[in-house]
Amino acid sequence: MTNSYSTIQSQIKSLCEKEGFSFVGFTKAKIPEKDLSYLERWISEKRHGNMDWFAKDHALSIRNRFENLGFTPVSAICLGFVYRSETSEELLSHMEKKVSRYALGTDYHIVLRKKGNQIVKELKELYPDFKFRQSVDSLPIAEKILTRESGVVWQGKHTNLIHPKLGSYFFLSIILTDLELGETPKEEKTTDHCGSCRRCLDICPTNALEPYQIDASKCISYLTIEDRSTSEVTDSFMEWDRKGWVYGCDLCQEVCPWNEGIAKRNQVETREMSFLPREFWKENTFLEKNFLTEEEFHTYFRDSAIERIGVSIWNRNQVT
Repeated sequence: MTNSYSTIQSQIKSLCEKEGFSFVGFTKAKIPEKDLSYLERWISEKRHGNMDWFAKDHALSIRNRFENLGFTPVSAICLGFVYRSETSEELLSHMEKKVSRYALGTDYHIVLRKKGNQIVKELKELYPDFKFRQSVDSLPIAEKILTRESGVVWQGKHTNLIHPKLGSYFFLSIILTDLELGETPKEEKTTDHCGSCRRCLDICPTNALEPYQIDASKCISYLTIEDRSTSEVTDSFMEWDRKGWVYGCDLCQEVCPWNEGIAKRNQVETREMSFLPREFWKENTFLEKNFLTEEEFHTYFRDSAIERIGVSIWNRNQVT
């Protein structure tokens, strides 16, 4: 590391790696103008579907300009945490009704918030004159854009972030601070390696993807998670070919060479046991259930990402 912030960056990396994070990047707390323009157009074209919270003024003021945070951040610590495991790969290969890999274990919000709190606590002790605030989808900030800007990953044609050694199955977390941290060293940065590949674009059954762009209102993950406009099985819901996905969708990531080849070859595995699939997923009796009672739903999915959609949406999604 050759930049003038090498000592403090090394110190922060050590804290984050101690908590199990898979990579750490640094960038300015600033959203590029090209992304601001794209987000404005994306919202005006209603590509956010029914996610009205995305377009609210207070959300935009934080996402675009980092206002109303209680301080003015100048730097962002960009963190990634791998959730991929051979256990989940094996499980998904046999599931007819599929759930995104990230949701098979404990809710990442709970796990990463705890880990982040520990990092923030230690940073505040080291730098008491500065402020630090973590986000794990808990603030309407553009975590994906900031992490891309840190340079340790690139944004693939499916719009997910890709790490050259880890693939794309990782969670994001951002720590904002008014402490100047500089940029990720040049030798640790990567560039776009998608090339002419378009596997992710061609596999999407709802045509939600264009190169580096997504229409969230067509995405299977949106349809099964974010679109809760009705808990009934409507004609409009059934017109989409969801390919068996009942919560989320990993199709565009499954066919990506950086997951299919690199991640497998490098034997990329999560360091967090709570991200491994819960035992009931392996039971045929559970996988055959087309309807859960409220009590069953909370018994199975307590403290998982699936819990937040509620039993009525889960049961709606079971109809294929």
